[in-house]
Formats: sequence, structure tokens, C-alpha cells
Amino acid sequence: MEYFSLPLVLREGYLSRTNLEDSIIYSVGLIISTRIGQMPFSPEYGCDLWEKEYSDLMTAKTADIRAGLRNSIDKFEKRLYSVSVSFVNPKKAGSRINELIIKISGNYKDGSEEKKLEHNYKIS
Repeated sequence: MEYFSLPLVLREGYLSRTNLEDSIIYSVGLIISTRIGQMPFSPEYGCDLWEKEYSDLMTAKTADIRAGLRNSIDKFEKRLYSVSVSFVNPKKAGSRINELIIKISGNYKDGSEEKKLEHNYKIS
């Protein structure tokens, strides 16, 4: 089965297609990068990460931030389940210190086969 690739770009009259795993990765990225209330067609869409100041992200309880992200992903990306959210130390990932790296893990079904997804998202 084919899925639309994000961002949606019309080329030669066709929208780009991708596989299921990449479609889920794009979808979760869109959820993480969207402020709640930003999408007029779905005012609840997005995550509350953007309601916090950067300094709050460094001092807030990481469990609260992870729970908010996990709840948003559970609500808006139904293809991914058993979702876990963690943070990666930017130094260990070779990134700048002022970047937040969110690791999303979960399972999805591709036909009758269960697969594992792990992907890191950088927020700077």
C-alpha cells in the first residue's frame, strides 16, 4: 500500500508517495511540530510542547512532557501503538546543546506483520 509523503508537494500532477513506516514518521513529526490550535480544521491537533518556554523544557518534569507527547501521538496517529517517548542527550547524539532530541518508539502493523519503529526528532 502507498501513503502520501509529507510535505505534500504536487509534481507533474501527482503527489509523492511513500511507505507505511515513513508515513508514520512524517505524521508523528507533524504532530510534534504543531502547536495546539494551529490547525483550523482540527483545533485539538498538535502537542502542548509549544506552550512551554525553552527554559521550561530544561527544568520541567520530563515525565510530564513525555506524557503529553505520548498522549498526542496516541490520539492522532492510530497506526502506532505501545508508544514510548524519551529524550536523547544532545552531546551523545553529536548535536548542539540547545537542541532537544525526542526519541519516539512504538509498534505498527504492516499487513499481518508487526514492526518496530524508532525515530529521533530534533527540536531547535
